[in-house]
Amino acid sequence: MKHLIRSGIPFAIIAMWALCSKAAAEDFVDLDDLLEMDELLDDDGTLARGGSTAIADPLKGLNQAIFGFNDAAYKNIFQPFTRQYVRVIPKEARKGVGNFFNNLEYPVRLTGSLLQFRFGRASQETGKFFINTTAGMAGFMNAAQEFEGLQPPKEDIGQAFGAWGFKHGFYFVLPFLGPTSLRDFVGRIGGSYVDPISEPWTQVDDSTDRLILTAVDTVNDLPEIIDVYNSITGSAIDPYTAVRDGYAQLRAAQVAE
Repeated sequence: MKHLIRSGIPFAIIAMWALCSKAAAEDFVDLDDLLEMDELLDDDGTLARGGSTAIADPLKGLNQAIFGFNDAAYKNIFQPFTRQYVRVIPKEARKGVGNFFNNLEYPVRLTGSLLQFRFGRASQETGKFFINTTAGMAGFMNAAQEFEGLQPPKEDIGQAFGAWGFKHGFYFVLPFLGPTSLRDFVGRIGGSYVDPISEPWTQVDDSTDRLILTAVDTVNDLPEIIDVYNSITGSAIDPYTAVRDGYAQLRAAQVAE
């Protein structure tokens, strides 16, 4: 009985994480963003090159507490779970599932491009979505990667707000979801209105099915996310500051891109 309870804890936590992700519309932690953040930081967690890291942190004490909670959850709950997941699910299958959910995020990326009047990128996104949905077998294969002209930078609604001149507002850390800012969190909420899984305009009628889809998307990215997160924080002098400054510079670069 104890074994069953223990084995069910990771699934319960991941379900909670999925619910948080659902509320925020977009990925709880975007793997591509995390990889870019890792490239911006040296091994000690300081910025590898100059850039804007200006972001107000008036809730630093609370943010540090939530950051510590997230760090413990990532390392003590999710990391052991992902090791088992990787053993059971082949890499190619995980890649296909990741491609499928990335393809479903097309409306959010399209909206981010259109709100910035970047119609060329919007057309690239549309072409990429069409090819991946058809030749890529509903998006499980990234067929569009063979076309150099169909690789636009990823846009989102938070970036559009930044391009309009809105500053971050202030930085805060969400339980499970990690770093964000007032501007970017409002952008995430805006993304729910064009996301095909999230309400109110979901294409999936059953609420249980929506939760399952969100949980699968979350679990599938976890192994890589945990690996990159450990790379960022493992040797950092101050992991909290490393993640905060990396996030601020990443978003500044994305807005300017």
